[in-house]
Amino acid sequence: MASNWLQKGLQDVESIVQSATQPGVGNTLRKERLRAAIRSLRMLERSCESKGDLGTVLSRLLHVQVQLLEAFRTGGPTKQDMPELLYQVEEVLTVWTWIYRNPQCSFDSCSFALRSALRDFALEHFTGLDNDRYLHSLRERLETAGRKCEDPFIFSVLFEVTYIILDTHLRQAVGLFGKGKWAMAMSMLKGREAELDSFAETEEKRVTKGVGEAAYAMWGMGDYYIPEKAMMLKREYEIQSSVCRATQLLHVGDLNFQQSMTCDPDDMMAYALLAQDDYRAALVHIMGQDVETEGAVLARLARFHAKLLKLPVVAHQLYLRAIQLAATLAPVLPRGQWYNDCVQAVQAYRDALQAEDLKKWEAIRQPILEKLSDQIKKLNDAKSKSNLEFSKFIFAEWPPKTEGPTEVPIDPEDPTQISKKAFLKVIQRYHVDKNQDKGDEWRVMSEEISKALTARYNVMKGM
Repeated sequence: MASNWLQKGLQDVESIVQSATQPGVGNTLRKERLRAAIRSLRMLERSCESKGDLGTVLSRLLHVQVQLLEAFRTGGPTKQDMPELLYQVEEVLTVWTWIYRNPQCSFDSCSFALRSALRDFALEHFTGLDNDRYLHSLRERLETAGRKCEDPFIFSVLFEVTYIILDTHLRQAVGLFGKGKWAMAMSMLKGREAELDSFAETEEKRVTKGVGEAAYAMWGMGDYYIPEKAMMLKREYEIQSSVCRATQLLHVGDLNFQQSMTCDPDDMMAYALLAQDDYRAALVHIMGQDVETEGAVLARLARFHAKLLKLPVVAHQLYLRAIQLAATLAPVLPRGQWYNDCVQAVQAYRDALQAEDLKKWEAIRQPILEKLSDQIKKLNDAKSKSNLEFSKFIFAEWPPKTEGPTEVPIDPEDPTQISKKAFLKVIQRYHVDKNQDKGDEWRVMSEEISKALTARYNVMKGM
């Protein structure tokens, strides 16, 4: 039981606190009265002679300090408030450290008050503050408190504050990269490597301390609990660092590539090799990290092989590889111009191959046409026949070599006619794609038969 003088002092403090929390009291006056209550409690603290009395005073002090922090939060703290705000947070943590070490002193009620205040001040974004500076200062105070007591809650709040700081820096780096300032972004990311390693170790300690989803939910922080949160953030840093480094190498490689295209012939190979080294180094950095950037690197390497080394087959393989990589982004298409360049290059390569094949085939086909001139004349002379008679004539003169019936399919409802469906089956028996492996002469003859049949089918469809 508290001493008489202490009871009287606490009653006076309670009167001040009640006057501060009355309806209609402005936020400025509320904070001033709560400060007065804190000063009174500090005077009582200095007069305490027993541990029990000290625990009583400090428990009440913590509650009033939390009320003052709440007054700052509801009023919207400004830059001018930050020094006092951080001082009050430090004082709260100091008081809490003593109470945590002496749980017999109203531990439960104090615990709830502290956790509500710290949770709000650590995880809420205040527009009036320099949040980056504020969070760094808050983290320093949490680290100090964490060294003095083993409270899992303090440890968890420190973990979340560190995450917010590192995540904010990552988003700032991504923003710089989006503006083309990839060198600045890379420098910002590299400067956090040691801190990220330490953060990942902290997550392992969190597991060791048994702090899990249930504890976060009990503290009102359930939405913030994510398993392996630090490792995922570290992975995001690594990916963005790789993107920045690969982009830098791409930029340098492009400069060397342009030089190789415009410089004197004697210097061309030197610049070409430099460009190749830059592109290959970029690919090493980005492979498996970011599809968009990896595709851009492959496109540059393909262009290098096509224009400088004159190796169209290798270039085509690299273009195809980039397109296949882009397919993993489906249904979203890549944002960069590299994807369109790859598609156009692959199509141009295929068109060139097809044109070359057609040219070679035409050289083979002409002599065969002359050799088959009598048979082709026989085919043309039969054009006056009906579709059914023409089909039977073809089956008799040039039996199909593809799998299927040996006779023309007849319409059971009208044996004197051939249906469009049946006629289409006849065409398919002589289709060029199905007769390419039956010899060049038969291939040519199949082409001519297919053209004659297709012309009749178009008439049947009314084309």
